[in-house]
Amino acid sequence: MALYELQDAKLAGVDGQGYVFPVDTFRGKEYRGVFFADDDAAISTDINEGTFEGMIYHKTTKGTGDATVNVTNVVSTAVGNRVDFEVL
Repeated sequence: MALYELQDAKLAGVDGQGYVFPVDTFRGKEYRGVFFADDDAAISTDINEGTFEGMIYHKTTKGTGDATVNVTNVVSTAVGNRVDFEVL
């Protein structure tokens, strides 16, 4: 799997585009994600145990699914709010 591509997704009921990807850490493999909310939707770092529905990338495969996530960062960009999160 060379590059990750933004796919249609939902985060805590908000429509947008995003994906989940694996990261190797000292604790082993963990999953993190990125999400771009449509139309400046209100998303904050207060989302604990929210649901992400969309594309989940693994080392060699990908597929749609859902995951429980914790939002770690929200940044306002020209295309909407960018949300970084970790999968619980």
